[in-house]
Amino acid sequence: MWSLEQKEIITSKNSIIQVIAGAGSGKTATMIGLLEEREKNQTIHPDKTLIVTFTKKATKEFKERCEKKGLSHLYHISTFHSFCYHSLKHSHFQKNWSKSKLLSESKKWEMTKKILEPNRELIGGIPFSILTKQNGKYLRNLSTAIYENYITSFQNWKRENNYFEFDDLIQEFLDFLKSEDSRTLKKNWKSLIIDEFQDTDEQQLEIIKRMEFESITVVGDDWQAIYGFRGATPKPFLEFPNHFPNVSQYKLSTNYRSTNAIIQKSLLPIRQNKNKIPKKTISFRKEKGFFHLEIKKENDLFLETIWKKYHSIDSDSVVLTRSNFRKTEWIQVGVPIKQVMTIHSAKGLEFKTVIVDLCQGWSEDLSTIDFEEERRILYVALSRAKDNLIVLMNHTSDPKSLCDRLSEEFSLWNKWRNRTLRWIRLW
Repeated sequence: MWSLEQKEIITSKNSIIQVIAGAGSGKTATMIGLLEEREKNQTIHPDKTLIVTFTKKATKEFKERCEKKGLSHLYHISTFHSFCYHSLKHSHFQKNWSKSKLLSESKKWEMTKKILEPNRELIGGIPFSILTKQNGKYLRNLSTAIYENYITSFQNWKRENNYFEFDDLIQEFLDFLKSEDSRTLKKNWKSLIIDEFQDTDEQQLEIIKRMEFESITVVGDDWQAIYGFRGATPKPFLEFPNHFPNVSQYKLSTNYRSTNAIIQKSLLPIRQNKNKIPKKTISFRKEKGFFHLEIKKENDLFLETIWKKYHSIDSDSVVLTRSNFRKTEWIQVGVPIKQVMTIHSAKGLEFKTVIVDLCQGWSEDLSTIDFEEERRILYVALSRAKDNLIVLMNHTSDPKSLCDRLSEEFSLWNKWRNRTLRWIRLW
């Protein structure tokens, strides 16, 4: 049974649609419903329809849902990078992509080490992943000359050895679309549906525009844009109407996942962000569940104590951390590896009981942090919980600590809660 909001989207006759969907609002189910409706009315060509997801897991899930609904098997459902590779492989544009190999992370760092070896004294012990992220921002600050030499040497090596990275695919495909050779490809595609559009970057947006689709449906939640380290930004989603003036916007505001108490807590950090699309979040569920705030005291056994406490309540409890290092610390105290994960890896998932660790793992270098994105990361973590949510905070607040800055909202909420309980007892 579809809600009124979902029905509006599914039955829409508009060619350009932007769906602004909150966490747990059934956006994927709505997209399946939209395809079902269009197939029934014969207003879509499955063999000329591209459906883009941002992970292989999401691609698999979308295909399975289409199969369960008995929809056409002719849709091209893939990640953005997979589509670009598939298209380039059959285009013979500039080079033979069928002979190209995806560069592994280990091989990349091996070559990076070799190229930067002569400058090891200047670089010191800084990890290569930090040196090269954000277009080599850290390395450029150390030395522009070293950075430019590294980029030139690395690109030449990739070209000579037929290696490519995901970013190369996007740029190469964009160059292809600017050429006359792309005319045939563009004619083959009529419709586009993109899930998690808030994870799109500027180059991917440019590709969408240059493909000249007759029908475009983008679905996303700018509140869950958390891939800044990949170059993604919520800007394309926020400014989508500027690029496609004829767009019709729809909102999915009902949360079918979480209890109302959890929804209200998850909204605490996101309310402070200025760059966002305002939307209501309505709770569908009437169950209670619980929200607990656990304050870390001077106790080395804090993690073990917390895990034993909540594991006894729900053996399937899941711990969410900000870093892989902090994840390892939880595993060392006995948490099964399947029940602790980073917040980024938990995106798109949901669990009955979630423990969000705000004590450690968050950056201490506040000068380099995008606070709006960090609040979105926290929002994603909190909104994974269905019934029960536990937030771990430090006992004392350090103004230089990001995790403490982000947990201020919960600290204020806790003080208000304690005052209210005391007043009730006195009354």
